[in-house]
Amino acid sequence: MPRSRSIRRLSLLAITSASLLGGCDDPQTQTPVATDGIYVAEEGAPLTGPSAARAREIVTDFLRTTGRGRELATLDVTTDRVDARSGRTHVRLDQRIDGVRVVGGYVKATLGAQGELLHVIDRLVPAPSGSLVAPRIDDATALAHARAHLGIAPDATFHRAPTVERIAYVDEDGALRPGFLVETWQGQKNLLHHTIVDGGGKVFSVESRTNGDSYRVFVEDPGKGGQTVVSGGTGWLGTGAQTTHSIGGNNVRAYLDTDNNNAPDAAATTGATSVTDGNFLATANLAVAPTTAGNRAVAVQNLFYLNNRVHDALYAAGFDEAAGNFQASNFGLGGAGNDAVNAEAQDGGGTDNANFATPADGSAPRMQMYLWTGVGPDAYLNVAAPASVAGRYDGKASTFGGTFSLTALTGAVVLVNDGSGTTSDGCETLTGLAGKIALIDRGTCDFTVKVLNAQKAGAIAAIVANNTGTTDYFAMGGTNRRITIPSLMVGLTDGATLRSAAGVSGGLLKETAVPLQIDGDIDADIVFHEYGHGLTWRMIGGMSGPIAGAIGEGGGDTLAMLLDGDAVIGEYAYGSSLGIRRYSYEGYPLTYAAMNSGEVHNDGELYAAIMWKLLGAYLVNGRSADDLLADWVDSMNYIPSTPSYENMRDGLLQAVDSTGDCWVWQAYAAAGVGQGSKATVKGSRVTITQSFVVPAGACQ
Repeated sequence: MPRSRSIRRLSLLAITSASLLGGCDDPQTQTPVATDGIYVAEEGAPLTGPSAARAREIVTDFLRTTGRGRELATLDVTTDRVDARSGRTHVRLDQRIDGVRVVGGYVKATLGAQGELLHVIDRLVPAPSGSLVAPRIDDATALAHARAHLGIAPDATFHRAPTVERIAYVDEDGALRPGFLVETWQGQKNLLHHTIVDGGGKVFSVESRTNGDSYRVFVEDPGKGGQTVVSGGTGWLGTGAQTTHSIGGNNVRAYLDTDNNNAPDAAATTGATSVTDGNFLATANLAVAPTTAGNRAVAVQNLFYLNNRVHDALYAAGFDEAAGNFQASNFGLGGAGNDAVNAEAQDGGGTDNANFATPADGSAPRMQMYLWTGVGPDAYLNVAAPASVAGRYDGKASTFGGTFSLTALTGAVVLVNDGSGTTSDGCETLTGLAGKIALIDRGTCDFTVKVLNAQKAGAIAAIVANNTGTTDYFAMGGTNRRITIPSLMVGLTDGATLRSAAGVSGGLLKETAVPLQIDGDIDADIVFHEYGHGLTWRMIGGMSGPIAGAIGEGGGDTLAMLLDGDAVIGEYAYGSSLGIRRYSYEGYPLTYAAMNSGEVHNDGELYAAIMWKLLGAYLVNGRSADDLLADWVDSMNYIPSTPSYENMRDGLLQAVDSTGDCWVWQAYAAAGVGQGSKATVKGSRVTITQSFVVPAGACQ
């Protein structure tokens, strides 16, 4: 048991034991006071006293004292589990009205070992006095509207058939409406969407449950050591047939999917051989293409190992069967089984990327790991005029939109002006680019937003100039099926040169000398980051939107750094000592106020930086990364769906002891997420009030 858990638990047990022995009065409880629907027990003063009643009854009785009435009859127990490490019981109650689930309507609560209520998150929707109005369309029509909104072609292939669930939801005005939750999970690009369609057929919202990330490639043998032989963990390897290119067990099924059909490639086409002794000992040769039979075997066995390693580490930290983890069989220990990770090595659906789609408990998630194009250009701009800047400007083509060819795509290169803020970032509507190549500065918004704005203004292609390093460039990632023009990133220095001259014109071409491909399956940071998305989606809930989406990215980095032990993420794959983020998390220079760029990877950096600082406090005070991992996983029991930075902070305060409270406040406050900080989200606009204040008494 981590030390941080035992201290708080003992303090509560000491109080309740005294009352049970008749030595003193019952422990003092507190008057319920909620902040944003969250009721928190103070140290030594639970929300309710000890009770032998069922957990659901304790929670509903408490909610009745807060003014909940008709809502209590709408609750349905979804989970009720005891944490063996802390002795606490975690309960989730979902809301159902007129027999349908209310999306976003739920209660999460935690009780102590003696039945005392410690924490409640109330996200219930007020129950209407009458019945919901019946929707005017049927399931098939709702599905058709969702497909049309997402741009899913009639002949599209799906990982599994789309589903339609009758639901209720709250609209922008706070009114409860009938509708449909449509799930579509496309085979191409692993795109998993939950679309809410209202009762008349209008799409109300779309939630993407696939998290994808772009990384720069590595250029040499792994910098942190060569291959080594390790023993498999308990229950890793299944009893079925195994090959060098397809390895299955209870936690993960890792296999080649080079043809992108979301199923293991046929052994006859990949050169796979049978493995009957459980020894997967292929040796890497990174001097040749990763598509050789031997390197493919390395990719699969490495991906299988890394998935099992993170599964076991998170299981020990509390992400177990009842918490919704990923296992084929849950051995009767709670939760829904049949959801081992499908981990696809060298997936043929893309390059220079990775993603993780997380469906509900009981449905298997999908991790897709791609090949990378390697260091060096795969496309370039050949400038013909003016003579002062004539020459070749190397870069990387994006992973979305059109592609470059050996025939030059020629036009005038024009620096964009969107008329707002940094006018050259292309984040707002553009004009006057018909037949031209748009030159855009990196920063502020997603790459897909910039390129789509250029396309709408008539551009035939787009060049994005990097804003860090000097000559660095990488393949821009993102997904938007409406983008048809090709786009390229060039380095900061080349971007400045192109901006410095008037009348620049040239042609964009595909590079013929393609660098040796490399394999993302052997980078633990990438695999752990992607798995982190599955952890937060399962334990917290919704992780989309400008703040929650950013936290999801920072959470992925947090899992990678806690398991791998360093403050730089993806330097092995990225080929840079700075890794894939703008800065190392050691000495991270930015604060909360800067986390409103609208680019979730950038805006999530601060979360991982806070957790790195907190890890330092743990280590200095004799605790370990495993202790922090356990506290972090436990904190997710106290965090509402679609969380803010403040929710993440407050959830962790519930999971640690009184000594840890000080460390948590210090780490968050140093980054500007101290007492009184707040982020307000209106659509895509984020307004942040930062605070560097540690509450009085937090560090006594």
